[in-house]
Order: sequence, then structure tokens, then C-alpha cells
Amino acid sequence: MEFDGWKVDRVSGEISRGDRAARLPQQPLRILIELFDHAGTVVTRDQLVKVLWPAGIVDFDNGLNVAMRKLRVALDDGGDTPRYIETLPRVGYRFVGRPVATAAGSPGEVRPENRRLPLRARIFLVLTLVALSAGVGLSWWLWSGRDASPHIPSERAQELYLDGLQLRSRRDIDTTEQSIAKFAAALREDPDYSEAWAAYGTAVFIAVIRQKLTPAEGIPKARAAAARAIELAPDAAIAYVLQAQILLDHDKDFAGAKRELDRAMQLDDHESLVWHYLAMWYGQLGRVEEAFAAIRRARELEPTRPIYTANYSLLLYETRRYDEAIGMAKQLVEHNVRFDQARSVLARALIATGDLAGALEQAKANGDSGPNQGDLGMVYAKLGQRDDALRELERLDERARRGFAVAYEQAQIYATLGEISRACTALTRAVTDHSLLVNWMRLEPRLDPLRGSQCYADAERRLYGPK
Repeated sequence: MEFDGWKVDRVSGEISRGDRAARLPQQPLRILIELFDHAGTVVTRDQLVKVLWPAGIVDFDNGLNVAMRKLRVALDDGGDTPRYIETLPRVGYRFVGRPVATAAGSPGEVRPENRRLPLRARIFLVLTLVALSAGVGLSWWLWSGRDASPHIPSERAQELYLDGLQLRSRRDIDTTEQSIAKFAAALREDPDYSEAWAAYGTAVFIAVIRQKLTPAEGIPKARAAAARAIELAPDAAIAYVLQAQILLDHDKDFAGAKRELDRAMQLDDHESLVWHYLAMWYGQLGRVEEAFAAIRRARELEPTRPIYTANYSLLLYETRRYDEAIGMAKQLVEHNVRFDQARSVLARALIATGDLAGALEQAKANGDSGPNQGDLGMVYAKLGQRDDALRELERLDERARRGFAVAYEQAQIYATLGEISRACTALTRAVTDHSLLVNWMRLEPRLDPLRGSQCYADAERRLYGPK
């Protein structure tokens, strides 16, 4: 295939333009072939799914989006006005590049005069001729030891990897363990699969966030996976995003997290996860306008990811735009009944507006996973049901004994009960017990009873550093 200076081998996936050369994985390659062979006409998402997964799979949307994103990155076809692949939302895609015409008028065939050796072969030929002309033998290691082409995972490993992504994106059931198992299986198939290492580390870290794994169990595995992914593919943005997550949410290292996000942004500023975690970083520092701009950009790049909408509603809640937060979170919950993170945002915003009955309903429906385990205790405290609130605090104590971080949730319940001394003790502990949501303390409405206190000032300084 040839278009706009690009040359693509239909079998190997080798792709080159000028001095640039790489290799497309099989699924992005299949998409490009299908679009190229139907240049100028719309290829529906259903058609592409049949091409990529002829046997059929349960949830293909995320897998197709991943493969399409890889193709766009390889072709440098981003921005608001794509040069080669036009997206028709909810319909499909159309190849809008200009294929090199053949004598028969078919863009899929290359005339003999346009056929060229692959880039590696051309380089080898030139080096060989130079060496022979100088009377010097060219050692084989000059060729075999310098293969800079990207690693192509086995097809089975790719299928397991995409299955893991699809499981991880589901919100109707808890698929934490299943997604980890899929990524681990992909790595057993192909231990050099960088993207699978990053996905495995992310899935393990999500399990820590959801309190399916304790930080002691999960964080070392997530760190090691991120390091291995970067070792295998140092130019892949997604592994740096994982490192940023760990530094931000677990280590409370805001400077280190920003460094990793900046690195990821330099590598791929069209990776939606970079913008998503950049939004979280800005929001947790209280830089509200920048946070909203970044989360909007993430949603523009991947509008179907529910986690982006959930965290947009979280930003609305944290900035006290409660009615907007309720509207957005309620819609998410209606379509994703087991999406506990969205349900928690809804419960919190309902509490803030005084709808305690609605908040109680949402808090009771929430599952026993996730960092927001204090919602029910908060509702009881607001309702004046002190004994029930204390029982919730005892339940959180039990989770703490199992190794989970719950001090920040306890601080909010104690503050609502008016027990300021105990709230201060819990808040101090939250800065060091790796409580996920303590990063939001600058904006969190529930901490209003503690603002102005010495313990709040000390906790803020320890978390963010001196102003």
C-alpha cells in the first residue's frame, strides 16, 4: 500500500516514510488494509469487528478503539483534521488519503516500478556494498545485533491482552480479578509484550484502589510491571502514565508524578490517559481551571470511557457544583449500575444538597470495594444516627487492620459528628497510610469543619509541601 509517501507491507506490517520506519501490529494493520481497500467509502465499526474478530467477542468497543489509536499514532494522524482516516461517530471510518494509483486503477496493487526493498534490506545492501568496496568483510553482528524494529507480540497474546482491556472497561460486574488473569496469560504467551506489562500493572493498581489487594500486596507488582514495560519499550507513553499513577495516588509524590506525565505527554499527546491523570493532578493541587481543561481533552479523545465522566463529575462535586455533579453521576449510574465510583460521587453530592434520603439509598447500594468506604457513615452522621455512624467507623477500623487505607474516610465521619480531635488524628494518619482520596483535601467540602485548625494546616503541609 502506498499513500502520501507512506509505504506499507501488507504481510509483515513494515511501514516507512522517508527515513522513518516501524512495524504495525497485526490488528492496526488489518484495519488499515480494510480502510485502504475501500478508500473513499465508509467502513462501519461492525465491518471492522468482523475483520479483527471473526469468531466474535463479548465487548469489542475498547479493543477496536485501542487498535485504531495505535494506527493513528503510527501514521501521525491526530489532531482535529485527520489526513488519512476520518471518524464518523457511532458509524465507522473512511480512508481519505490519496492512494498511489496503479495501471489498473486499484490502490491495493503496487506497480513494479514502485516496488522497493524493505528499509532494513536497503540499509544492509548499502552497508555491504560500502564494506566490500573498502575491502572489508561485514560481520553478521552488524545486521543481527541492531534490530530496532518494534516487538510484535504473538496473535494469541494480543487477543488475551485485548480481552483484558475489555474486561477492565466493564462496569456492570466486577472484573478486577479476571482482567488481571487475562493480562498475566498474555505475558505467559509473550513475556516481551510491553503493552501487556503496562496493562497488567494498571490492573493490579486498580485492584489496590478498589481495595481488592492491599497496597503491600499490589504496589510492588505494579511498580515492577511499569519498570518492565518501560525497559521493553522506552518510547511508549502508557507505562509512564502508570508510574505517574503510583507516584500520585500511593506515594503522594506530586513532583514525581508530573515528571512522568510530562514524559508521557512528549511521547504521545493524543493518549487520553495522560490528559485524564493530568486533570487529577491539577485538581488535587487545587488548580481547577486547568483540571477541567485537561479532563475535557481526555473525554474528547475517548468519549466512551465512563471513568473519565465519573471523574469529571468528581471535579464538579469537589468544586461545589453539586447539581451538575448529580446530573452527570446519576446518568452514569443508570447505565452502569455497578459503577461504585460514580455512585459514590452521586451520594456525596446528594448529601451536600441536603437530599439525605437519596444519599442513603446510593450509599447502601454501593459495594464493599473502592476507596470511598465512608459514604454510609457520612450519611448516618448527617442524619444524627450516631450509633450507626460509629458502627461504620468500627467497620473501617477492621479494614485498616487488614491493611487497607481508610483514615481519610474516618476523618470526614468524625468531623461530621463534631469530634474534631478524633478527626484531626485520623487526618494526620491519612497523609501517611496511603489513603487515595486525601489528595483532594484542599477542595473536599466534607473537611470544612477542620479548615483553619492546626491539624489541617499540618496535614496540608505534609501532603503538598510548603506553600
